[in-house]
Amino acid sequence: GTTTSRVFRGSVKVQVVGGTGLASGTPREVVLGENESARVEGGDEPRITVLGASAKTADFTRRIPKVTYKMLDLVDVVAGGDGFSGKRNRGINPTTGQPIGWAMPRLGGHYPRGDGRYHRVKAIPFVDGVFVPDGRAGPVQLDSGGHMFGDPSNGFINGSDQVVRYLWAGGAPGNGLADPAKHLTSTQLDGVDYALPGHGYLLMIANTGITFDLEAIRRANRGCRLTRFLAVVGNTELESLRDNTISVAADCRVFVEGQVRFRQQLNGYMGGRRLSIPIGEKDRFLTLATTDAGNGIWGDNVLFGDPRLELMQVDANEPKDEERR
Repeated sequence: GTTTSRVFRGSVKVQVVGGTGLASGTPREVVLGENESARVEGGDEPRITVLGASAKTADFTRRIPKVTYKMLDLVDVVAGGDGFSGKRNRGINPTTGQPIGWAMPRLGGHYPRGDGRYHRVKAIPFVDGVFVPDGRAGPVQLDSGGHMFGDPSNGFINGSDQVVRYLWAGGAPGNGLADPAKHLTSTQLDGVDYALPGHGYLLMIANTGITFDLEAIRRANRGCRLTRFLAVVGNTELESLRDNTISVAADCRVFVEGQVRFRQQLNGYMGGRRLSIPIGEKDRFLTLATTDAGNGIWGDNVLFGDPRLELMQVDANEPKDEERR
């Protein structure tokens, strides 16, 4: 067949070694310098054609890129970390946006109500803001970019705008939920305890919403591309297991750039739902929201187990100077 050789650096000798004879006027070998190329046509009478110098980039890959993946931990982010520091047992008040720096996830017996506003969380760089989603009040602001959700036929489903607990980024030890008989909740889904070392969870008891700033995460992780949001989500309340006359339900939604990417009504202690939601290169906001599904906030203990963002890193196609030498 036909073979083309091109030289990037140095010099290369191209030599015909096959065939019964050379085509008329063809040398048996040529020496190519930098940016020069030659085409060798095979057959019984091979021919070498020198193509000369060219500044055009070659249309083939000179170096196979290396792709690596890493997981950015959103539990660590809510607790004030960069996604890789392993922080736990901190929270955010969804009614004010105030970070909570002590292991007391319960807001108190008065059950505060949302004010219908979106609250920026400037103290935590990768968290855009928090809010109390209330579909009864009309469209709800999801992020600082102004995305709204809700209309008369499709919106958050609420019976109230009350909140039971802080939005909690938990783990072990001191997760605040160690006595499930008292707190009527659990940190387990499908046999995995997300309070144990190596795991983490976001506890979002209705009615609670949080939005992550994907652009800020990209800026802090140069050379990486956000590819997807991963988590296991379920309702971990325990009371309905003890008394089957109790009916509980929570409504859970995940938004990307203001668009619903996941929605599930979580009725009592049920198995986890595995999430794998793609993130586009221009997507700026990831929003998680839970509401009481219209039947009150009792038993609406929505837990996101191991919520993470997958980052893909691809090295440059061009070798570094030291690699060239």
